[in-house]
Amino acid sequence: MLKKHFSELFDFQKKSKIKAGDGLKINEGKYPFYTSSNILTKSINEYQFDKPSLIFGTGGLASVHLCIEKFAVSTDCLVAQAKDEKIILPRYVYHYLEGNIYILEEGFKGAGLKHISKGYISNIQIPLPPLKTQKRIAQILDDAAALRNKTEQLLKEYDALAQSIFLDMFGDPVKNQKGWKSKKLGDICDIGSSRRVFVDELVEEGVPFYRGKEVGELSTNKSIKSELFISNEHYENLKKETGVPKIGDLLMPSICPDGRILRVHNNNPFYFKDGRVLWIKIDSLKINSFYLKTFLKELFYTNYSKIASGTTFAELKIVALKKIKFLEPPLSLQNEYAEKITLIEKQKELAKQELQESQDLFNCLLQKAFKGELV
Repeated sequence: MLKKHFSELFDFQKKSKIKAGDGLKINEGKYPFYTSSNILTKSINEYQFDKPSLIFGTGGLASVHLCIEKFAVSTDCLVAQAKDEKIILPRYVYHYLEGNIYILEEGFKGAGLKHISKGYISNIQIPLPPLKTQKRIAQILDDAAALRNKTEQLLKEYDALAQSIFLDMFGDPVKNQKGWKSKKLGDICDIGSSRRVFVDELVEEGVPFYRGKEVGELSTNKSIKSELFISNEHYENLKKETGVPKIGDLLMPSICPDGRILRVHNNNPFYFKDGRVLWIKIDSLKINSFYLKTFLKELFYTNYSKIASGTTFAELKIVALKKIKFLEPPLSLQNEYAEKITLIEKQKELAKQELQESQDLFNCLLQKAFKGELV
């Protein structure tokens, strides 16, 4: 099949000057706002682009989005638009890159927080069948994605229900209308990260080793395929030396404006990357982790820019988490909230099974599509 470089098919647009965390508020604008780590839906009142566009996150995690409405992006995104939509269909290229995300992942280079360059994306080779075939492939994948997205939407509705129950019982964590007493979170919980695991300590199979990427995906109900591992022996040594996350503990990526917080819910062994994943150890006699997870999520939604630090990528620091003013309603009320959330979680588990089935179908069709087996 004929292939062409991305730069032969798309033009990059002028970079944005809007920084993520510039006081933007979710659901208070007309247009979606894209960052490297998130899509803040209807969160900004001024748009920058109004043509079908591919949006690439350049820092942190590999990501590609397709937007066909008016939208804006932060400084950490690249926007590309088709040179000629009679030759290339942006939706087709979106499915190709999303389905082969490793192509983008391989482009992330550099010490510390890795980045992908415009030059790397420009040189990606895109299979180029006739436009009619592109449309056929895109439509099949759109239909399969719609089935998957319907179940994902159900999971979001369960999360919205949990949020509604939280606000009804405890009020806004910033405004504190109910007048709850507050403490520094660090006075209630042990907050930190993991023991460093070096690259040469990783193995081909064993105990899963999660980065911020995997923790973020798990927190949003996504099924993941572990890419990195440590040996069982290494895991057992770490378990003895520093402990490992237990049921009820909270983990979150260091870049977490949307509150992608994972509550550990089983004893399946895993370990995680220091620095890029923060760990809140829970004492169930002092605090209920279901309550704390929702509390932090609500707080990050509205106050993230005041808690996180950094000019380009606002990151959570351990010291900042420790200083958070934690509202402390009675533990009995926190536990009552947890009981209600547990019922919701049971329904979510059923929905997750359906989501996995629809995701498997989508992946199967995706592989066939770019092998030429669907047309």
